[in-house]
Amino acid sequence: MAVHVYIPTQFVSRYSLLGAFASELGDAFSRAGAVVNADRHPADERGIFLLFNTPERVENIKAWIESIVGELAHAAVLHYHVDHPFALHAPHIDVLSKWPTYRLLLPCRDDAHILRLRWPSMKHISCPHGVPRSALCYADSISSEFTQPQMEGARPVPLMLAGTIHSDDQLAEMTAALPQPLREVSETVASLLASRPHMTFTQAFDIALPPGMLSPDHWRLMEVIWRCATAAANTRRRVRIASAMQGIPTAIYGPPAWEPHCRGTLAYAGEAEYAALPGLFRQARVTVAWGPTQFAHTYSERLLLAFAAGCATVTDDRLMSRAQFGEESAGSPLCLFEDAANPEAIREAVDALLGDGEAAAEMACRGRACVETAHLWDHRLDTFAAAAADCWR
Repeated sequence: MAVHVYIPTQFVSRYSLLGAFASELGDAFSRAGAVVNADRHPADERGIFLLFNTPERVENIKAWIESIVGELAHAAVLHYHVDHPFALHAPHIDVLSKWPTYRLLLPCRDDAHILRLRWPSMKHISCPHGVPRSALCYADSISSEFTQPQMEGARPVPLMLAGTIHSDDQLAEMTAALPQPLREVSETVASLLASRPHMTFTQAFDIALPPGMLSPDHWRLMEVIWRCATAAANTRRRVRIASAMQGIPTAIYGPPAWEPHCRGTLAYAGEAEYAALPGLFRQARVTVAWGPTQFAHTYSERLLLAFAAGCATVTDDRLMSRAQFGEESAGSPLCLFEDAANPEAIREAVDALLGDGEAAAEMACRGRACVETAHLWDHRLDTFAAAAADCWR
């Protein structure tokens, strides 16, 4: 009998990211032969239930599951949290982690060890990001789009950047919400993260926390510092990189906080929902696919989307992205790796790709092929299936 998979269809998330992930994974399960969101569940059959990031009230989740399969023991509850552990809603996880058939899946390997400190019995599993097959560009056109820039249909945007930052007012408001003793701690953590991209949050926190500072809820203390310091470090790092691109016609997508930083050849192109990104990447010859600042070693879907769209890519030099996409693992590098704290080196890498259309096209073709063969959502279903099997072991 076919596996039955249930995925919520209504989400509230920035750029409609979670709704897109849910739809894309649902399509992948359907292609694999699963029955997704059936109107009626077979009697006495188990089901797989997928949750994303911060679900609604746990009581509602439990009622939803039991209305379909009768009891929690018949449900593999797989929670895909596409963020850092400190972005989890801890009160929810306090309850969910006690369910025997609950498993947390994370693309983030950074600081994951801390989960066992708060939830010793909870099982968490690494599951890298994936992208939909629809994100793949037409492979046969890549070479001519790079080597014949005057051709009709060639990529009109030399450089594209996309990502979230915060405005000065937003950062000030976040800092003001901290108790006074924590503001200096947050600033120290932010400075460390912005200048040392390979340092994880917990490492920076260890350095910044003054001796003797105690909290009755240490997890909550780390959580509020993480939220504020990461936002500040992220904004500083990305603005510095974008500013270094001055002189190259650059389209920047993201929140209005980008507008004050866009002048000269840097053009603010507005906000873009997640589902629009593949089409935008297909318009660009080169991108800087910066990784999420809250991760020090893990890459995100942005790098995969750039590859899939046949965009020549510069990315920050991270352990997992180099291990997956560097020369040793891929045969030839699929992108150029540079230090995120060195905007000038990133600029030089962008210039090199823009100046050599043939090399950029070859790299873009390799990146697209890699995604098609190993990084679609279809390739992640085995991980979800293994997690479900573990629930019932």
